[in-house]
Amino acid sequence: MKFSKRLKSRLLNKDDFIKVYIRRCSMKFSKRLKIGYLTGMILPILAVLMFSMPNLARAEKVYNLKFELVWNTQHPEYKAYQKFIKMIEKATNGRVKFTLFPASELVPRKVALSGLKSGVIDMLAGSAAYFHGMVPEGDVDWMPFVAAGHRKVFWKFINTGKAHDIIYNAYLKKANAVWLTDILAGSEGIIGRGNTLYDKISQLKGIRLRAAGGLATRTAKALGASPVTLVTGEIYPALQRGTVDALMFPVYGLKVYQFYEVGKTYTGPGIFIWCDDLWMNKNTFNSLPKDIQKIFVKVAHKWGYWASTVYWPQYEKEIKEWAKTKGVKMAVFPP
Repeated sequence: MKFSKRLKSRLLNKDDFIKVYIRRCSMKFSKRLKIGYLTGMILPILAVLMFSMPNLARAEKVYNLKFELVWNTQHPEYKAYQKFIKMIEKATNGRVKFTLFPASELVPRKVALSGLKSGVIDMLAGSAAYFHGMVPEGDVDWMPFVAAGHRKVFWKFINTGKAHDIIYNAYLKKANAVWLTDILAGSEGIIGRGNTLYDKISQLKGIRLRAAGGLATRTAKALGASPVTLVTGEIYPALQRGTVDALMFPVYGLKVYQFYEVGKTYTGPGIFIWCDDLWMNKNTFNSLPKDIQKIFVKVAHKWGYWASTVYWPQYEKEIKEWAKTKGVKMAVFPP
């Protein structure tokens, strides 16, 4: 360390010189220490940020799925799906979003499952009866009286264990689809035209009975009726004109489609429960991160059980009470 002559002259003794020397060394060391400390802190932070950038980018990716529902926006099942959508978006922290196509807006209803198979849509909600014959294993839930009075037991039977595996694998193989869940929806009892009450199974023999197709039509034949296949929009005028004598239809039709105006009787329990299925295109499913795949399976299972055992029974109870106020007579088939 160099000292000016002036400084040296001002040093009174050796002790003063040593004190000045030590002070200057300490100042330089302190400055270097601060620089080293800051460098040691900043560089690791920068390194962490640099290496985490790809992970942050992956976490922020949003998967937008084209989701077609055969149900229109006023249908009670469409309303139930609003809860499913919220559950998925919450569980994935917004990493999954849906573009909805209600009332089969993107692919016509009759070929919607084929549209899912080819990847035109990513997800589909609809009744297997609409695609009868494509995956026959999926029609088992339309068997007559299989779920009457024991929704919880039948839902667990078909959504878990060997029964689930048979149906799941059939959809994978024949429809290129991951079957996420089955929903036991409306109980299809008998709505009689006018004031005609059908409170015995034997009374159905020979009548013109509207059925939805597939196993429903086969059931109508097995009951001795003459099945008439009509889309929902054709039912009201058919009841007015007498083209059909009665309907196999869920009780909510009395209110939602105003059948109570032309049909004043309803007999339950449902001959069968019409069921809704939820599928995802297999390629779409496999393209999702593993954690999102697990979320879909878990949420669909939880939601499907809720819709089958809480939402629909409660909804039907409310409809029956409403229908009574409109003069509809309720009856029950004998055991």
